Amino acid sequence: MMKKMYLQNVIMFFVSLLLFASCMGEGSNTATGTLYGVVRMDNNTLKKVLDVNEYESLYSPTILNNRDLGACLFVYYEVDYDLPDNSPENIEANGYLTVTYMQVLVEGERQDMWYNMDTSNILHNEVAINDPASEGVFAYVKGRGFFWSVVTIPSDQKMSWYLSCDIQNVEKNEHKTYDVFLRCTAEDVGTKPIEQEGFLNAYNMKLFLETIARQEKDLGSGNFTLRINYVSAVNDEQLTWDYKDISIPVDYILSAE
Repeated sequence: MMKKMYLQNVIMFFVSLLLFASCMGEGSNTATGTLYGVVRMDNNTLKKVLDVNEYESLYSPTILNNRDLGACLFVYYEVDYDLPDNSPENIEANGYLTVTYMQVLVEGERQDMWYNMDTSNILHNEVAINDPASEGVFAYVKGRGFFWSVVTIPSDQKMSWYLSCDIQNVEKNEHKTYDVFLRCTAEDVGTKPIEQEGFLNAYNMKLFLETIARQEKDLGSGNFTLRINYVSAVNDEQLTWDYKDISIPVDYILSAE
């Protein structure tokens, strides 16, 4: 199970996808792409499917059968809409698209969200974060918020991640900007050369984000800003906090309830 990828490998993969898509012939009834999803057992067909949003799922028997329920995946897929299984009638009956090819690029680490965590004190073996959400990537599927986070560490070093918030402050916020706090610590001492490493984490953000989204909808707002505060430097037992803002449509969260 791979939970991280070298950042340069991620970038090269997206470049290769763009080149591949540009070479596809016109008129082909096929599609390729990358998606974040959560593995679920479909009650009607008793098959494991990958929910990629509230209304769409992908099915790949060779890949998903070996994955745990609730697994949070970043996948590359290819789908042929001319397959009999992908006729409009079958899609409506089954509730999923059957893919012709799927590759799990990364399985994200499932994380809980912390509430009212002390952000003033340094954690044991705390590590500075280069970027909390690389390229501004944020996906929300089945209550899980997916982030690519980048740190500079030995490539064999194991990490622990913490995303926290103060749910009591949600109702008091008047600026449509809501704070979360991202931190990480080293579980051990790595021995390999230091590199930029990208980690994919899938945080259980359901309560936090849906509370915000319902409040904003009641106020007539169509979006809100999620401010990811993160420790960007650790020096002499002192923390330096920075932040990155991501604009999120309200309907994007409420449609995933």
